[in-house]
Amino acid sequence: MKYIIFDIDGTLTDTTEVDDRCFTRALEDVFGFKGFETNYGHYVNTTDSGIIDQLFQEQHQRTYTDAERESFISHFCNLLKAAYAQEKHCMKEIPKAAQIFNTLCGQEGISIGLATGGWRESALFKLRCAGINLEGCVATSFAQDAKARRDIIGNTIRQMNEQHNIEVPKNDIVYVGDGRWDYEATKQLGIRFIGINNKKLAEISHIVKLDDYDEIHQHLWNQAVPA
Repeated sequence: MKYIIFDIDGTLTDTTEVDDRCFTRALEDVFGFKGFETNYGHYVNTTDSGIIDQLFQEQHQRTYTDAERESFISHFCNLLKAAYAQEKHCMKEIPKAAQIFNTLCGQEGISIGLATGGWRESALFKLRCAGINLEGCVATSFAQDAKARRDIIGNTIRQMNEQHNIEVPKNDIVYVGDGRWDYEATKQLGIRFIGINNKKLAEISHIVKLDDYDEIHQHLWNQAVPA
Protein backbone atom coordinates (compact mmCIF):
# COMPACT_ATOMS: atom_id res chain seq x y z
CA MET A 1 0.00 0.00 0.00
CA LYS A 2 1.19 3.49 -0.87
CA TYR A 3 -0.27 6.78 0.40
CA ILE A 4 -0.71 9.99 -1.57
CA ILE A 5 -1.83 12.97 0.53
CA PHE A 6 -2.90 16.24 -1.06
CA ASP A 7 -2.96 19.83 0.13
CA ILE A 8 -5.94 21.86 -1.16
CA ASP A 9 -5.38 25.59 -1.85
CA GLY A 10 -2.96 25.96 -4.75
CA THR A 11 -2.67 22.18 -5.09
CA LEU A 12 -6.11 20.82 -5.93
CA THR A 13 -7.99 24.13 -6.09
CA ASP A 14 -6.98 27.45 -7.62
CA THR A 15 -8.27 29.36 -4.61
CA THR A 16 -5.24 30.89 -2.90
CA GLU A 17 -6.04 34.49 -3.88
CA VAL A 18 -9.69 34.46 -2.79
CA ASP A 19 -8.85 32.50 0.35
CA ASP A 20 -6.17 34.98 1.44
CA ARG A 21 -8.42 37.95 0.68
CA CYS A 22 -11.39 36.60 2.64
CA PHE A 23 -9.15 35.36 5.48
CA THR A 24 -7.63 38.82 5.89
CA ARG A 25 -11.05 40.47 5.85
CA ALA A 26 -12.36 38.02 8.44
CA LEU A 27 -9.41 38.71 10.76
CA GLU A 28 -10.23 42.41 10.60
CA ASP A 29 -14.00 41.99 10.93
CA VAL A 30 -14.14 39.37 13.67
CA PHE A 31 -11.08 40.14 15.80
CA GLY A 32 -10.39 43.77 14.92
CA PHE A 33 -6.78 43.04 13.97
CA LYS A 34 -5.07 45.85 12.05
CA GLY A 35 -1.67 46.27 10.44
CA PHE A 36 -0.75 42.58 10.64
CA GLU A 37 1.44 40.66 8.18
CA THR A 38 -0.69 39.39 5.29
CA ASN A 39 2.05 37.37 3.62
CA TYR A 40 0.96 34.30 5.52
CA GLY A 41 4.01 32.28 4.55
CA HIS A 42 5.96 34.35 7.11
CA TYR A 43 4.09 32.94 10.11
CA VAL A 44 5.57 30.21 12.31
CA ASN A 45 2.75 27.88 11.26
CA THR A 46 1.23 28.64 7.87
CA THR A 47 -2.17 27.25 8.77
CA ASP A 48 -5.42 29.02 9.60
CA SER A 49 -5.22 27.90 13.23
CA GLY A 50 -1.51 28.68 13.51
CA ILE A 51 -1.84 32.18 12.07
CA ILE A 52 -4.74 33.13 14.34
CA ASP A 53 -3.00 31.65 17.37
CA GLN A 54 0.16 33.68 16.65
CA LEU A 55 -1.80 36.91 16.20
CA PHE A 56 -3.68 36.30 19.47
CA GLN A 57 -0.43 35.56 21.31
CA GLU A 58 1.20 38.72 19.94
CA GLN A 59 -1.74 41.04 20.54
CA HIS A 60 -3.57 39.48 23.52
CA GLN A 61 -0.97 37.17 25.10
CA ARG A 62 -3.33 34.20 24.83
CA THR A 63 -4.75 31.86 22.24
CA TYR A 64 -8.28 32.02 20.84
CA THR A 65 -11.27 30.31 22.46
CA ASP A 66 -13.45 27.70 20.76
CA ALA A 67 -16.25 30.26 20.52
CA GLU A 68 -13.93 32.80 18.87
CA ARG A 69 -12.76 30.15 16.42
CA GLU A 70 -16.31 29.18 15.46
CA SER A 71 -17.30 32.84 15.03
CA PHE A 72 -14.32 33.36 12.73
CA ILE A 73 -15.03 30.26 10.64
CA SER A 74 -18.67 31.25 10.18
CA HIS A 75 -17.79 34.74 8.97
CA PHE A 76 -14.90 33.52 6.83
CA CYS A 77 -17.12 30.97 5.08
CA ASN A 78 -19.80 33.60 4.48
CA LEU A 79 -17.18 35.81 2.82
CA LEU A 80 -16.05 32.90 0.63
CA LYS A 81 -19.63 32.14 -0.37
CA ALA A 82 -20.26 35.79 -1.24
CA ALA A 83 -17.08 35.90 -3.32
CA TYR A 84 -18.09 32.74 -5.19
CA ALA A 85 -21.60 34.04 -5.80
CA GLN A 86 -20.11 37.17 -7.33
CA GLU A 87 -17.37 35.45 -9.35
CA LYS A 88 -17.63 31.68 -9.93
CA HIS A 89 -14.21 31.66 -11.58
CA CYS A 90 -12.50 32.47 -8.26
CA MET A 91 -12.88 28.85 -7.12
CA LYS A 92 -11.82 26.39 -9.78
CA GLU A 93 -9.66 23.32 -9.91
CA ILE A 94 -5.98 23.36 -10.69
CA PRO A 95 -6.08 22.07 -14.31
CA LYS A 96 -6.68 18.29 -14.38
CA ALA A 97 -6.65 18.00 -10.57
CA ALA A 98 -10.14 16.47 -10.32
CA GLN A 99 -9.40 13.88 -13.00
CA ILE A 100 -6.06 12.87 -11.48
CA PHE A 101 -7.53 12.78 -7.96
CA ASN A 102 -10.39 10.51 -9.06
CA THR A 103 -8.05 8.26 -11.03
CA LEU A 104 -5.70 7.81 -8.09
CA CYS A 105 -8.61 7.14 -5.73
CA GLY A 106 -9.62 4.20 -7.90
CA GLN A 107 -6.13 2.77 -8.35
CA GLU A 108 -5.34 -0.51 -6.60
CA GLY A 109 -2.59 -0.36 -4.02
CA ILE A 110 -2.91 3.39 -3.53
CA SER A 111 -4.75 5.19 -0.73
CA ILE A 112 -5.61 8.89 -0.95
CA GLY A 113 -5.80 11.43 1.88
CA LEU A 114 -6.12 15.17 2.39
CA ALA A 115 -4.18 17.37 4.80
CA THR A 116 -4.69 21.11 4.65
CA GLY A 117 -3.95 24.10 6.84
CA GLY A 118 -7.46 25.42 6.18
CA TRP A 119 -10.61 24.94 8.25
CA ARG A 120 -12.78 21.92 7.49
CA GLU A 121 -15.81 24.01 6.52
CA SER A 122 -13.99 26.39 4.18
CA ALA A 123 -11.91 23.60 2.62
CA LEU A 124 -14.91 21.42 1.81
CA PHE A 125 -16.76 24.40 0.34
CA LYS A 126 -13.87 25.25 -2.00
CA LEU A 127 -13.53 21.62 -3.07
CA ARG A 128 -17.23 21.43 -3.92
CA CYS A 129 -17.07 24.65 -5.91
CA ALA A 130 -14.04 23.36 -7.82
CA GLY A 131 -15.72 20.04 -8.61
CA ILE A 132 -13.38 17.84 -6.57
CA ASN A 133 -15.18 14.67 -5.42
CA LEU A 134 -13.91 13.23 -2.12
CA GLU A 135 -15.81 9.94 -2.35
CA GLY A 136 -12.64 7.85 -2.68
CA CYS A 137 -10.64 9.78 -0.06
CA VAL A 138 -9.72 7.67 2.97
CA ALA A 139 -8.77 10.35 5.51
CA THR A 140 -8.86 14.13 5.93
CA SER A 141 -7.28 16.58 8.37
CA PHE A 142 -7.81 20.31 8.75
CA ALA A 143 -6.78 23.34 10.81
CA GLN A 144 -9.06 22.17 13.64
CA ASP A 145 -6.81 19.12 14.10
CA ALA A 146 -3.51 20.92 14.77
CA LYS A 147 -1.71 24.24 14.37
CA ALA A 148 1.48 22.89 12.74
CA ARG A 149 1.24 21.52 9.21
CA ARG A 150 3.45 18.54 10.02
CA ASP A 151 0.94 17.54 12.72
CA ILE A 152 -2.00 17.96 10.34
CA ILE A 153 -0.29 15.70 7.79
CA GLY A 154 0.69 13.29 10.56
CA ASN A 155 -2.94 13.11 11.67
CA THR A 156 -4.00 12.05 8.17
CA ILE A 157 -1.26 9.41 8.06
CA ARG A 158 -2.44 8.00 11.42
CA GLN A 159 -6.02 7.84 10.18
CA MET A 160 -4.94 6.04 7.02
CA ASN A 161 -2.87 3.51 8.98
CA GLU A 162 -5.84 2.84 11.25
CA GLN A 163 -8.18 2.52 8.28
CA HIS A 164 -5.94 -0.05 6.58
CA ASN A 165 -4.71 -1.66 9.82
CA ILE A 166 -1.09 -1.28 8.72
CA GLU A 167 1.81 1.11 9.23
CA VAL A 168 3.06 2.19 5.82
CA PRO A 169 6.81 2.97 5.57
CA LYS A 170 7.58 6.67 5.25
CA ASN A 171 9.22 6.01 1.90
CA ASP A 172 5.80 4.96 0.56
CA ILE A 173 4.07 8.23 1.53
CA VAL A 174 3.93 11.24 -0.82
CA TYR A 175 2.58 14.67 0.05
CA VAL A 176 1.59 16.93 -2.84
CA GLY A 177 1.67 20.64 -2.00
CA ASP A 178 2.41 24.10 -3.35
CA GLY A 179 4.29 25.94 -0.58
CA ARG A 180 7.67 26.00 1.09
CA TRP A 181 5.89 25.19 4.36
CA ASP A 182 4.55 22.00 2.76
CA TYR A 183 8.05 20.92 1.79
CA GLU A 184 9.41 21.75 5.26
CA ALA A 185 6.68 19.66 6.87
CA THR A 186 7.56 16.64 4.72
CA LYS A 187 11.22 17.01 5.70
CA GLN A 188 10.22 16.98 9.36
CA LEU A 189 8.08 13.88 8.83
CA GLY A 190 10.59 12.09 6.58
CA ILE A 191 8.11 11.53 3.76
CA ARG A 192 8.28 12.31 0.05
CA PHE A 193 7.23 15.63 -1.50
CA ILE A 194 5.94 16.66 -4.94
CA GLY A 195 5.38 20.37 -5.55
CA ILE A 196 3.08 22.32 -7.81
CA ASN A 197 5.42 24.59 -9.78
CA ASN A 198 4.93 28.20 -8.67
CA LYS A 199 6.86 31.15 -7.23
CA LYS A 200 6.46 29.93 -3.64
CA LEU A 201 8.73 26.99 -4.43
CA ALA A 202 11.04 28.87 -6.81
CA GLU A 203 13.97 28.92 -4.37
CA ILE A 204 13.88 25.15 -3.81
CA SER A 205 15.62 23.67 -6.83
CA HIS A 206 16.18 20.04 -5.85
CA ILE A 207 12.54 18.88 -5.64
CA VAL A 208 10.07 17.52 -8.18
CA LYS A 209 7.73 20.27 -9.41
CA LEU A 210 4.72 19.59 -11.59
CA ASP A 211 3.92 21.94 -14.46
CA ASP A 212 1.03 19.65 -15.45
CA TYR A 213 -0.83 17.04 -13.39
CA ASP A 214 -0.31 14.52 -16.20
CA GLU A 215 3.32 14.38 -15.03
CA ILE A 216 2.51 13.09 -11.55
CA HIS A 217 2.53 9.36 -12.36
CA GLN A 218 6.16 9.39 -13.48
CA HIS A 219 7.29 11.05 -10.24
CA LEU A 220 5.29 9.29 -7.54
CA TRP A 221 7.75 6.62 -6.43
CA ASN A 222 11.08 7.36 -8.12
CA GLN A 223 12.32 10.15 -5.86
CA ALA A 224 14.30 10.23 -2.65
CA VAL A 225 12.88 11.10 0.74
CA PRO A 226 13.68 14.77 1.60
CA ALA A 227 17.08 15.11 3.27
